[in-house]
Amino acid sequence: MTDANPAESPSRALILGTSPIAFELEQAYRRLGFVTRTGAASDADEFRPDIIVTTGEASDAIGDVEAAAERVGASVAPSVDACRRTADRMAVRTHANEELGLPTLDDEFASTPQEMQDAVERIGYPCVVKSPTFNDGEGFSLVRSDADLADAWRAADRGESQGAVVERYIDFDFEVTILAARSIDPQTGQLATWFCEPIGTRHRDGKLVEAWQPAPLPEGAMDNARSIAARITGALACCGIFSVEMFVSGDDVYFSQVTPRPSRDGLVTLATQRINQFDLQARATQQLPIDSTLVSPGAARLLAGRWPSQRALAAALAVEETTVRMLGDGTLVLATADSADEARQRADEVAQAITRVDEK
Repeated sequence: MTDANPAESPSRALILGTSPIAFELEQAYRRLGFVTRTGAASDADEFRPDIIVTTGEASDAIGDVEAAAERVGASVAPSVDACRRTADRMAVRTHANEELGLPTLDDEFASTPQEMQDAVERIGYPCVVKSPTFNDGEGFSLVRSDADLADAWRAADRGESQGAVVERYIDFDFEVTILAARSIDPQTGQLATWFCEPIGTRHRDGKLVEAWQPAPLPEGAMDNARSIAARITGALACCGIFSVEMFVSGDDVYFSQVTPRPSRDGLVTLATQRINQFDLQARATQQLPIDSTLVSPGAARLLAGRWPSQRALAAALAVEETTVRMLGDGTLVLATADSADEARQRADEVAQAITRVDEK
């Protein structure tokens, strides 16, 4: 396995997975002149890529990706080390809190239902129970009483004997994601970090429902959020885009998790930024110059399990400054406006139009 050399850009990129994230990444690398393919790590032997790009949504274990990269002499983006270190929720939180000094919510790992119950008694109700691995909201439960414990355990453990994480719940103002791109600064020749404008997010049962950019953070919270993003991405020590999720309560900001690649939270950048998160990932992994400029406030809505009819699509697209994209697991609504609040209203109009027409 070799490191990517910016002076000799790889000409072939294998993007792991077949999800919408994988498709967007394939297009981003193709725009940089790569010959691309989406697929599995096992395709590396035939395709002979110069770089293997992980998406976090493919079934390949990182060990298989590393082995495939070594066989064909490819680099891996993000780095194998970053993939391993961010896959384990507890390991990430422990490193962030104990080694980097980042503020996090109290949490405990439980390997059995009894350990989970004991942890809940220490942390108190209400609390959140999550899967110990990052999996886009799967295994998330808000636990308010003893009656919720059994279902929360089943959702988090998923019958795989992986355990569960119990986390203190706070009534935060909102959730925010900072996209941080790390690449080489052409002015200094040194590794540097660029921050996109903060993205506000809203989840339901752990799944992303809505995102908007820019999120209106108080000055103190903005400074704290960027400090957290800089420290956690610096510790991962690789080039690429990082999605750093946090809870905001006044000026207090708590680190939640980090993903070393584009995320669903960042889909809103398809409408808001000059360079969206997928193109930023392609550029950063090749150590190319970064532009994180916001060109318009915007919002995104995810309609899980819903694909509009042609009549609904016509009604939806009648809302100005909006677009609709079909994803594998639902529909993505994108809207722009003079403010993020107005963009959110437009995205909500589209969602209501789709529901109204198709439920008649």
